[in-house]
Amino acid sequence: MSLHHTTAILAAGICILANPLQAKPRSCRIVFPERPQSAQKTAFVFDGSKSQSVTLPSMNLSEVIKLPHGELTIAMVPNEINDPKDLSPNAPILRIPEKVNEFYIILTSDPKNQDLPLKMNLVETEEGKLKPGETLWFNTTEHRILAKLGDNEMSVDPKGRTVSKDPVPATGYYIAKFAYQAEGKGPYAPITEQSWWHDTASRHLGFIVNSGGKLPKIYFYRDYRDPEPTEKGVDPKD
Repeated sequence: MSLHHTTAILAAGICILANPLQAKPRSCRIVFPERPQSAQKTAFVFDGSKSQSVTLPSMNLSEVIKLPHGELTIAMVPNEINDPKDLSPNAPILRIPEKVNEFYIILTSDPKNQDLPLKMNLVETEEGKLKPGETLWFNTTEHRILAKLGDNEMSVDPKGRTVSKDPVPATGYYIAKFAYQAEGKGPYAPITEQSWWHDTASRHLGFIVNSGGKLPKIYFYRDYRDPEPTEKGVDPKD
């Protein structure tokens, strides 16, 4: 992709809606669950007019990132830029549809990109796709995963994803038991059994990944956000 073409995409992508009664600010968080040891731990998200520093965490979610409304194309760059002309043609980019207001950016490695060896992946969470108390699970392994999460069970196919409901009806501790079926065949073998904290007011992300050893590795993230006033002082309940 040429620099001119990438610049044109970004310039066209910034369409901040003029409606003063926007429902709420557009926001996202970043996570890099399989971040290599050599990977950058910080970068900048460029929205076509300005860039902001962001962390690229593996064990936690990033800070909440605010972005303009409307159809948008963002780029991730290693250093701060504030002009599309300074954007490298190899910069990782992500197109965000106008209707997507709240989402996650899941980072995966892209060793072929010499500018920034990663790829941004969009995960939408609106319209009931991920409610407070629920967990969105990503299974990146070739194994089938079975879990007993408090009062509920969860199963996710190899290379699949699923959403699990609240493990317990109220905020508090519960027992999480995980097992895997190697390559989706034969008996299940235990992975781990732990006591986890559940927050009914938070959304959660879970990743099951290959660890390099026999047992898959599990990453679990809790995303609680303080209620925010909407733009122009509009109450979100109105």
